[in-house]
Amino acid sequence: MYIYRDQSEAFVPWLLPCMEFKPFSVVNQFLKEKLILASRYSNKEISLLKIFQHALSFAIVGNDDKIIKNYLHLPIGMQIFIYRLKGWTRKSTNSKAQFQDTVILDPVRLVKDDDGVYRSIYFDRVAKALGREKVTILHQRANDFIQGDYEISEFDRNCPALDHEEKKLLRQIVSVVKRNNSFHYYTAYEKKHILSALHIFYEDFRFYYQLFKGKGIKKLIFICHYHNEGLLAAAKVLGIFTIELQHGLIASNDLYYVYHEQFAGSVQKAFFPDRLLVYGPYWKGILEKGCEFRPKQILIGGDYLFRLKNTAHSSYEKENVILVCAQKTLHDDYVGYGRILAEQMKSHPEWRVIVKLHPLERNKEEYEILKTLGFEIVDLEWPLDALLQRCKIQISIYSTTFFDAVGYDVVNFSLQQYGASSDYAADMVTEGVALPLSIEEHPIVKYNDVLKTKLDMPSRDDVYAPFDETRFIEMLQTPA
Repeated sequence: MYIYRDQSEAFVPWLLPCMEFKPFSVVNQFLKEKLILASRYSNKEISLLKIFQHALSFAIVGNDDKIIKNYLHLPIGMQIFIYRLKGWTRKSTNSKAQFQDTVILDPVRLVKDDDGVYRSIYFDRVAKALGREKVTILHQRANDFIQGDYEISEFDRNCPALDHEEKKLLRQIVSVVKRNNSFHYYTAYEKKHILSALHIFYEDFRFYYQLFKGKGIKKLIFICHYHNEGLLAAAKVLGIFTIELQHGLIASNDLYYVYHEQFAGSVQKAFFPDRLLVYGPYWKGILEKGCEFRPKQILIGGDYLFRLKNTAHSSYEKENVILVCAQKTLHDDYVGYGRILAEQMKSHPEWRVIVKLHPLERNKEEYEILKTLGFEIVDLEWPLDALLQRCKIQISIYSTTFFDAVGYDVVNFSLQQYGASSDYAADMVTEGVALPLSIEEHPIVKYNDVLKTKLDMPSRDDVYAPFDETRFIEMLQTPA
């Protein structure tokens, strides 16, 4: 995949249009070289590996928006005084929040059920399995469709003066900063990004530490450990057991999964969850190639995602439909390909094209032009499973939707050497879940050729193991 000059939220970050980008492989190699010595980002107690990854990933693409004002260049005593002063002048009201001993952090990714009611894809079944009255649900973004207990935006970030644990972590961060200031391995520009990333990490730590402190929370269930290091650091200090649920694609060359053995000495002190539940054996096998999790930490939770009841894999009628599954903020790539595909479709009027937008797409209006080319554009109103029932061909670049298609009698095509994610697209072919397709190739012609051969793809149960609620609840229990 590629990294652009403007990024935000979980990494792999938002990919914005008209931005200069670098191939994923280039960024990965750059990080391996820059992080070859653990002493540059670790001490005896903690490793700031992932925070340095964030900073250097932004630095290599020149993202100046990620450079922010911070205090880490100041003497430690001055920093503590500043935090004390802010604590005096800005009072927090977060102490009024009440929590169950199990907290779910929900990113609010939605799908409509058979009755047209919105459900949380990741946590609808999880909350019901645990007992809705026994968990507190924190929504990471505002919404008007599903109900939680709190939204993160409800809480202020005003914190009292630093306590012992907060001072301890700050001193550990400052010790790493001082060590790097003594050498000239990182450029001045890279150091600006490092200080900014460390500041964001520490501020996130303080927010969650003060929010959860003294609330009796024993377990935190969430998705996506990367860019949540402050959350994980707070949970560790407070003795909260952390469980990550797989949220999407995991590839062998991910930046934040399947770590190379050169990082073996660092990852155990870095901020990873205590346990990770994956969809099926296929994903566990990929993760076990890395060094960040021990095999016993990776459990097969099965297909815990919310799915429609009427999408049984054994009963459906196929239509002459090409499903194009777009990815967030890659609208330039998909609209550009849509124009090419529209010309190709003129020779096959018996087929039609449906473009499924990513649920978190921020530039949905950019796809409107495809309607004038005869394409149907669908969003949350059409669940992915229902579309996979109908289509014969799926086209994307790289996506978990390729794996979702397993068992639906769909031929997956991954666009190769095209757009902002060609590195990851090649992985889809290597992993055996999609066939390569160049933008010049006619997908219907290639589809007809493929029907003459036998496709060797992972089984549905290997990718999405059956969901056993009893076993799943057992996997969510904290160790005795």
